[in-house]
Amino acid sequence: MSPRIPPGQSAGTMTPAEREARWALLVRFAIEAASEAEARAILGQALTSLDRELPLQGEPTIAPLRIRAGIWVATLMPDLTVLASVRPDDAPNRCRYVSSHFGVDVTWMSRDTKQGARWDWPPDIWSRTLQDDVLLHPAIQAVMIWCEASMV
Repeated sequence: MSPRIPPGQSAGTMTPAEREARWALLVRFAIEAASEAEARAILGQALTSLDRELPLQGEPTIAPLRIRAGIWVATLMPDLTVLASVRPDDAPNRCRYVSSHFGVDVTWMSRDTKQGARWDWPPDIWSRTLQDDVLLHPAIQAVMIWCEASMV
């Protein structure tokens, strides 16, 4: 499914807010921490370690991972309305833009479909390298960038 464009409007004439409403985009961090407060502090340190600031919509949410004690999941919603345009305006390109904030030496496992894209770090076990062992902070266990065409 491709994102819907309102009748009588082209993707080039849409406002940034209208363009972004066509997509669901989020980033999830799996953080090893003793408490939500510690996970929030680690997330803050990780975000300041990005190559450049990633604009966000609102505050990140943090919740425990129910299947594994001591792991907290932080969910962030990147704000791409700051971009003049996204070309091509598709899910893999949006994931690529968000992943570029993590640096060029990060290896991602990407799963792209017609409906969306999902990029994961660390990559599968067979592709792991020594550089994959730490991303931004030692307590970060995994990162997922997910983008899908919305039903709007």
